[in-house]
Amino acid sequence: MPTIRFAGMASGLDTEAMVKEMMNARREPVNRLIRQKQSLEWKREAYREMNTLLLDLRTSVDSLRFSGNFNKKVAVSENDNVASTKVVGTPKMSSYAVEVRQLAKAEMPAAVSLTVDRTIKDSKLPIGGEDFTLTVNGKDISVSGETDSIDSIISKIRIETGGAVQASFVDGKLLLSSAKIADAQGNDMTIDQFSVSVTGDGSKLGLQDGASVNSSVRVPGQESVVIINGVEYKSSTNKVTFDGVEFTLKQENIGSPLMVNNEVDEDAIFKTISDFVNKYNEIIAKINEKISEPRYRTYHPLLDSEKEAMPDKTVEKWEETAKSGLLLRDATLTNGLNEMRRAMSTALSGSGVNAAFDTLAEIGITGPPNGKYAYQENGKLYIDETKLRSAIRNNGADVTKLFTNFSSSTDPATKYKESGIADRLYSELTKVINKVTNEAGSTTSTSTYDDSYLGKRIKETSDSIDVWEKRLKDIEDRYYKQFAKMETLMSKAQSQSSWFAQMLGQ
Repeated sequence: MPTIRFAGMASGLDTEAMVKEMMNARREPVNRLIRQKQSLEWKREAYREMNTLLLDLRTSVDSLRFSGNFNKKVAVSENDNVASTKVVGTPKMSSYAVEVRQLAKAEMPAAVSLTVDRTIKDSKLPIGGEDFTLTVNGKDISVSGETDSIDSIISKIRIETGGAVQASFVDGKLLLSSAKIADAQGNDMTIDQFSVSVTGDGSKLGLQDGASVNSSVRVPGQESVVIINGVEYKSSTNKVTFDGVEFTLKQENIGSPLMVNNEVDEDAIFKTISDFVNKYNEIIAKINEKISEPRYRTYHPLLDSEKEAMPDKTVEKWEETAKSGLLLRDATLTNGLNEMRRAMSTALSGSGVNAAFDTLAEIGITGPPNGKYAYQENGKLYIDETKLRSAIRNNGADVTKLFTNFSSSTDPATKYKESGIADRLYSELTKVINKVTNEAGSTTSTSTYDDSYLGKRIKETSDSIDVWEKRLKDIEDRYYKQFAKMETLMSKAQSQSSWFAQMLGQ
């Protein structure tokens, strides 16, 4: 419980104010520690923000390490009006001769439409009216107006006809249509036509007593037939999949086969590379900005008492300025960026490498154009779209090797030169991410302290603050005891003076 003090009763002094002033002077060492702790926490936060960016870039680079991402194909038909194509798997053939001999046609079932009484809105409620018998394809179905709903009538139709006739309730109409079932031998069969009649008052279904309605006649469907590279394929639809390519058949071309060629998907590969370059530029720009921020050393972290004396917007602006430059010229990040640039610019070497395509520059990815302010780009990459697309189209294997080449060498220097750019960059990113993690802890950590360098310093500073707070509490208590003793002596002196005054007065 807080201590209750009655100070200054004998001396008339504002003891509380005097002790507070003396303690303010005493608190300066602990205030320095509190500011130091806040600076360390801000620095850890800034490091973790940079690590989040680096992790994001590494995820983007990871997809470039594997040749599968460069082996994307697109199937090109010489006549999309006859058969269009789409790659849905991994084609092994380079081309196909396609002859469409027959298009698939959908079956048109035998069907009847009955107009349901307009008062029936809910298919789950009884239809009302008198009982009647509905006969569908020679099967009698008893309908009770008191208990049967549209849904139950639909169920009875399906059960009584053995599934040969199906029904549905759509837009106020009961639609009956033929459906495919299996015969006694297990073969598919569909009735070609059926009749619907009623005995009794079937007006709830739009039928009068004794009325009979014949369905339309079923129009059978047919399979599609296509010859691909001399082999016949059939399908119930106009889509046929062969060798990882989906063929959509649109028109017969009997006797005039068309060619379909599997080509490099230039657009997809270009997008994969350009997305990586854009991500790389975005992230190194943010890191360069962070390590170049000016440092304002006169702006220190604010104490709680200082924040209380300022407007909120002023506090926000102050702290924003105080955080600036915490990673100015940071060695870990600066060296990491340098190594990333080296990984991107070092020429690929090794067996099977085409010397004409062993650097990013040779496929159209370069640094900033030469000029007075080129140095200010800080490693930003530029894409020559025409040159890159040409390299993908005409030298796709060399482009793939440039990014994905694998080296089995045990010599670090040789392995570095023989590794694809994506693998090199991934490795360098991993190194700098680990260094930043050692400095500031994991980006996913939720604990106040950890085993990182900054985590340990924050804990040490926090422990020192606790020691100082206890020490200051002891000093404050000593001040109050000293003032209390002074008050006691003065009170005694005042009592003695009063006694002498009384004696002299007598």
